[in-house]
Amino acid sequence: MTTRRTLGRRGTILLAIAVALVAIAAARSIVIVDQTESALVTEFGKPVRLIDEPGLHFKRFYQSTRSFDRRLQLDLPPPREMLTRDKKNLEIAWYTTWRIGDVKRFIAAVRGEAQARLRLEEMAASILAAELGGKDLADLVSVSGQGGLEALAQAATERVRGQALEDYGLIVTAVRPRRLGYPEEVRGAVFEQVRSERKRVAAATRAEGESQARIITSAADREREITLAQAESAAARVIGEAEARAARILNEAHAADPAFYQFLKTLETYRAALDSRTTLVLSADSPFLRLLSKGLPEPAREPQPPKNGSTAPVAARGAKTP
Repeated sequence: MTTRRTLGRRGTILLAIAVALVAIAAARSIVIVDQTESALVTEFGKPVRLIDEPGLHFKRFYQSTRSFDRRLQLDLPPPREMLTRDKKNLEIAWYTTWRIGDVKRFIAAVRGEAQARLRLEEMAASILAAELGGKDLADLVSVSGQGGLEALAQAATERVRGQALEDYGLIVTAVRPRRLGYPEEVRGAVFEQVRSERKRVAAATRAEGESQARIITSAADREREITLAQAESAAARVIGEAEARAARILNEAHAADPAFYQFLKTLETYRAALDSRTTLVLSADSPFLRLLSKGLPEPAREPQPPKNGSTAPVAARGAKTP
C-alpha cells in the first residue's frame, strides 16, 4: 500500500516535470520579431538563420535568438583637430548615420553596437583627416555656394560606406561635418587677425569711396560751371537783343515825333530834378525853364494852297506887299 502511494506520488511529480519541460520548450521555441528589428537564430553560437519578417516565428527550443535594431542610427562623435593642406589646424565635428546591413558579418566583426560605434568613429575620423589634408582652408570656406565642404562630405561618405560595409556589415548613409572652426587655444588670435584684415579692407574700401566721391564732386562742379557759363551767355544775349530792340523802338518813336519825344524827356528831367526838397536858382530865359515859362511851342503849320487854284505863294500875315 505504501509502495503504491509512493509510486503514485513519483509519477505525479514526473508528469508535472514533463509538462513544465514541454511548456519551457514551447516557450523557447517561439520567436516574436518586431517590425524595427531582425532576429538571428544561433545554435550553440553558430548562426543558423536570419529572420527579417516581423511577426511570430518558431525555432528549436535549444536554439538561441539575438535581436538587432534595423532603424537608422545617428552618431555624434566629439570634435577632433585636423590639418589642412596649407597647414591650418582646424577643429572639426561631424555626424554619421548608419544601420546594420549584413547581420552575419556584423556579428563576426564586432560584438555589439557599442563596439561598432567606436570602430565607425575611428574610421570616419581617419578618412575625414585624409580628405581634409588634401584641401586648403580657402577651398572649404566660401561666401558663395557650398564651396569644397560639400565635396569633402560626399567623398568621405563614399569611402566610409564602402569600407564599413565590407568590414563590419554596416550601411553608412552620411558622414557630414556639422561644425568647422579653430581650436580654442588659437581662436582668439585668429579672430583678432580676421578683425585686422576686415579693418584693412574697410579702410581700403573707404579710401576708394572717398576718391570716387572727389571725382564725382569735381565732375559735378565742372558741369555746374559750364551750365552757369552757358546760362549767363544766353542771358547776356537775350538782354542784348532786348536792349537793341528797345533802342530801335525808341529811335523809331523819336523819328516819328521829335517834338513830343523832346517834351517827354523834359518831363522826365523835371521829375528827376524837382521835388519838395529841391531849390533851383535860374534866370528867366534859362532853357531849362522854357517849358514852364513859355509852354508848349506851337506845331508848325503846313502852307495852304490858294482857293482859286493858283500856285503863287501866299504872303505871310503882317508882311508888306511891295
